[in-house]
Amino acid sequence: MEEFKTERQKMIDGELYFSADPELATARKFAREQMKLINHEEDSLIRRQLVEETFGTTGTGSYIEPTISFDYGFNIHVGKNFYANFNSIFLDICPITIGDNCMFGPNAQLYTATHPLHPVKRNSGLEYGKPITIGDNVWFGGNVVITPGVTLGDNVVVAAGSVVTKSFPENCVIGGNPARIIKEIELEETRAPLTVQRDKINDIDKKIVALLEERMDVVTAIAAIKKTTDQPILDTSREKEVLAKIGSYIKNDTYNDAIKETYQGIMDASKQFQQQQLD
Repeated sequence: MEEFKTERQKMIDGELYFSADPELATARKFAREQMKLINHEEDSLIRRQLVEETFGTTGTGSYIEPTISFDYGFNIHVGKNFYANFNSIFLDICPITIGDNCMFGPNAQLYTATHPLHPVKRNSGLEYGKPITIGDNVWFGGNVVITPGVTLGDNVVVAAGSVVTKSFPENCVIGGNPARIIKEIELEETRAPLTVQRDKINDIDKKIVALLEERMDVVTAIAAIKKTTDQPILDTSREKEVLAKIGSYIKNDTYNDAIKETYQGIMDASKQFQQQQLD
């Protein structure tokens, strides 16, 4: 059985629909009433509450300067810490989804609405739209235009005056008309050389500790065997054998004495632990 869709659902799904549909006309009328309240409200907290009532979803910490214009409001979804400067235009025929920590300069224009290319179909009143998706940490300069169907990845910066007609991946600066990639954004932070090496030590230590715990499991098993067989803790020949094998594993002779001394300490700690087990 063919699914029946309202004109509103067709619109949201990006299908051809009649904008003159009574339900949609009522929704647009309500949107205009909300726009008037939002744009004339001087108290920022009340204005934020009005926006939250009108938009589909809003994250915490969002702030929108007057004026803002939109078709319906319910197709606009913004994440936390969203900021829009003056004179934003959101044509939300289809969903406009904006991630966390995004900042829009003045006159940001996001258009999901479009029309058929064929004049007869266009003149019939049929319309359709394509959704716009904006990732996290995106920054728009002033007078940026985003056309239907565009997706921008995380951390994208859009230069002022750009017209974005296609999608772009994360971590780039785009600009121009039509917009193109100007540069890649390197997210690797600049750290002091000593900090870099210490972080490497931390990673290595984590692996060493895991191996030492594994070694101590074996030491515990050996202590249990020695306890049942009444064998002494100290085995001088075994220590010499272990240190000789350790020496054969070392590739850089410069580290020979330091590594052997480290292993002597490990064996001394193991003997002490075994003695505790026997006692």
